[in-house]
Amino acid sequence: MLEFAKENRKFPTDAESVLWNLLKGNNLDFKFRRQHVIGNYIADFVNLKFKVIIEIDGGYHLQNNQIIKDIERSSELEEKGFYVLRFTNEEVLNDTERVLEKIKEIVKSKEANNNGQFPLPSEGVGGGPCFAAAWAVDAACSGNPGPMEYRGIDLATGAQVFHFGPVHGTNNIGEFLAIVHALALMEKLGITDKVIYSDSYNAILWVNKKQCKTKLPLTPETAPLFDIIRRAEQWLRTHSTRVPIIKWDTQQWGEVPADFGRK
Repeated sequence: MLEFAKENRKFPTDAESVLWNLLKGNNLDFKFRRQHVIGNYIADFVNLKFKVIIEIDGGYHLQNNQIIKDIERSSELEEKGFYVLRFTNEEVLNDTERVLEKIKEIVKSKEANNNGQFPLPSEGVGGGPCFAAAWAVDAACSGNPGPMEYRGIDLATGAQVFHFGPVHGTNNIGEFLAIVHALALMEKLGITDKVIYSDSYNAILWVNKKQCKTKLPLTPETAPLFDIIRRAEQWLRTHSTRVPIIKWDTQQWGEVPADFGRK
């Protein structure tokens, strides 16, 4: 691992070089190390004093299998007391000031909190008074029914944590499945200290009743989706969840951060 870390330092990506030039030394009053071994992982950048890790993700990190691996990696590092902050290459190269301000905000918040736990910010992505430890979910459908997809976003970082679709369906079904997907993924990763935001009252009601009360006809075209719905309902009936599901107040806070922006 140490040799691999040394090799990574010799051949950084463009985004890693840009960020390292901003982080190195004492220009920011807190010190980061790059390509630092922590357990079975190599962190792109880490501040050991306040236990903040920065990861820069290339395009392959957006693939579903890699997203799961990244979440599992972050979960294990969080269990060791680290806070993991993720940015894409594009964010570092094209929105450098915002990236730097986010890093400063996280480190200073950790510094100010004497008990070493990351404090909840006064507002999250989208301007709403939401928790750092939260995911937001949303769905989009071109037509109703039509090609439908859904996704989940980490409110602390703005990173996409999962995505599904498109598949022929409706927006309400997508909202329902997005919540169940988030619940199942949190359970798989052992996450119990987050909340889930959804802007769909119907989807939250369906999840609470453990039944997707859609009027979409069962046809050969919709059969694959109905199989997913059946498995989602079965999961809800056989699992007890303690993760709160909270209605996102669109009127007060704007669009939910997981929105696909197609309105």
